[in-house]
Amino acid sequence: MTIDDSNSDWFSGIRRFAAQNSIVRKLYYSKLQRPDLPNGIGMSLYQARSSWALQPDSCPCDIQFVEYLKQHNIQGKSIFHFGTGEHHFVGLQNQRFGQPNEILGITASALEHQSYVQLVLKNTQLSKYYKVLFADIYTLTANTLPTFDVVTLFHLCEFYLSENVHLIHQNDETLLQLFLDKLRPDGRILFYSGSQKWQAAELIVQTLEAAGKIKQIDQYESLLIYTKN
Repeated sequence: MTIDDSNSDWFSGIRRFAAQNSIVRKLYYSKLQRPDLPNGIGMSLYQARSSWALQPDSCPCDIQFVEYLKQHNIQGKSIFHFGTGEHHFVGLQNQRFGQPNEILGITASALEHQSYVQLVLKNTQLSKYYKVLFADIYTLTANTLPTFDVVTLFHLCEFYLSENVHLIHQNDETLLQLFLDKLRPDGRILFYSGSQKWQAAELIVQTLEAAGKIKQIDQYESLLIYTKN
């Protein structure tokens, strides 16, 4: 049996891709390297092994978000928070507000969700206003979500994997539209300009802005605040 040059190139590309993924996975399992995002390792491995600690210098978005809430006296509102981290900083700080916000967080990390469970077992008041869903955010639909006053999409474009298209309902464009549809009148949707995938996310935001669907109303540090038209 003979293989033409084009097929040979194709098979070579597949072999190189598999080898690269194998290296990434070996580094991941050995703990020599833990990628921040699921690219290259797949969602299942990311969900099982990854966890974000609080990193004020390299990823201050949650800290800045809490500061923004305090500065604007945003209390007693309904908030969706994309990416809780193992620290659950937003939920813990919200507990200190005179009138805590109702926060629904989501994490794709089993370890981050486990840390939430442990926090709730020690701090039984935490879950009264702060609840965390363990799921791939792209599996959400309009039927699974209530409406919100504030939505954080700090990690837009960071977790979408095209190979999982048969397991999910959304891509990044439809995910943003989903949350715009769930945003109450005069509600706010926040993005993080320091995101690892902000260049891709910014294009989606700019497209909706050019179409007149959203407009920027504020900025706080690295956070961009929009509302829908």
